[in-house]
Amino acid sequence: MDSIADGPQVQVKFVTQQRQFAIPETGIQTPARLRRYGLSQIINLVLQNEGEKQRPFDFLIDGEFLRTSLAEYLEEKNMSTENVLTVEYVESMLPPTPLSSYEHDDWVSAVQAHRPGGFLTGSYDNHVRLWNKQAECTQVLTGHNGAVKAVQWLTSDGDNGTLLSGALDRSILAWEYSHADNSHSILYECKGHTGGVESISLNATGDKFASGSADATIKIWTTIIPTVSDHIEDVTETRKKRKTVKEDRILKAPISSLNAHTGPVSAVTFSSTSADTLYSGGWDHSVRVWDIENSVNITTKNCEKVVHALDYSEHSGLLASGHADPVIRLWDPRSEDSSVVKQTLSGHQNWVTSVSWSPSSAYMLASGSYDGLIKVWDIRAKGALYTLSHGKASKKVFSIDWSNDILLSGGEDNQMKIHKVQDMTDRAEA
Repeated sequence: MDSIADGPQVQVKFVTQQRQFAIPETGIQTPARLRRYGLSQIINLVLQNEGEKQRPFDFLIDGEFLRTSLAEYLEEKNMSTENVLTVEYVESMLPPTPLSSYEHDDWVSAVQAHRPGGFLTGSYDNHVRLWNKQAECTQVLTGHNGAVKAVQWLTSDGDNGTLLSGALDRSILAWEYSHADNSHSILYECKGHTGGVESISLNATGDKFASGSADATIKIWTTIIPTVSDHIEDVTETRKKRKTVKEDRILKAPISSLNAHTGPVSAVTFSSTSADTLYSGGWDHSVRVWDIENSVNITTKNCEKVVHALDYSEHSGLLASGHADPVIRLWDPRSEDSSVVKQTLSGHQNWVTSVSWSPSSAYMLASGSYDGLIKVWDIRAKGALYTLSHGKASKKVFSIDWSNDILLSGGEDNQMKIHKVQDMTDRAEA
């Protein structure tokens, strides 16, 4: 301790919500010149962590990460060393590590991981691919006549399951598959959109899903598997187009249509805490909150750029949005103010095309961009914690998904890439 106890001192009360790292909340005379590394030394000394047991920590003052020395912080805030600082500490997140990448025949436009294990990808080669826990491609699902822009797990017990895919051919296909005999089939085809399907989201109870389309509408569907086709009024498509529909497919109609956007709907995502609350974003520069039970647009939030991506965090209750600019915006959907952004995150150099919250933390967020980079953020910090390369330089990232300790990405380089991310459960509720 003597080696770090030089110079002016400031009294610091160290606090944490991580019980396994708690120390007595009494003031400690601390050298004001110390930064994160030196402060971590103090915590490890008090915890009697030595050698490999030592942990790196991050430090927050008034909810923001400390990225300077204590002395520089005090000077910036016009405070003196006579002040008592309450400093919160959390275990540092380790850098994500690349595990592997897998080649496709064309751009990878949609990725989704499944918590029991396995991955889904959609590609501009019109195919959906199933991957097992070992990241082996087990099946290629062929049925679309256009690029696959959205994939969504429905059910899975490991060997068998069902899933959805949406494509630029204006259709959504529901599939069942079996790993036991490597079989798959189309359960039904959802018809109703007159533009390409850009996004699909399943609600919290698994009985409904939503789709956003270039036709400026959102359709709501049930997950009930039909035995006969619904009556489909398809007056907008030409006879030639209608002939491309397979005669043996069961057709399904939406139960409702949400019509408030004035341009393509590029993103839909359900609340994970309310099965009837849906969020959407589109080219009309709006983020909208919906009550799908009553087909009501509850709130509309406006910004100055096209919305490309949305994700909702059940831990923070915040929406993250990616746009046709390098800025990520965070919104509180409970706020009635239509134009106030709660927070912005800057660091990308091109459009932000995908965002995904950590499944276990209120603060951790990942983003993918046309700049070819994936960034991992703690929203309490001013900049990204880590910047990851998806693949080949300057190739666009189209889709990311954070599930447990896996971060998936897909992009213009025809690759699905897998990064291993530290499980943030212990760090989450700070």
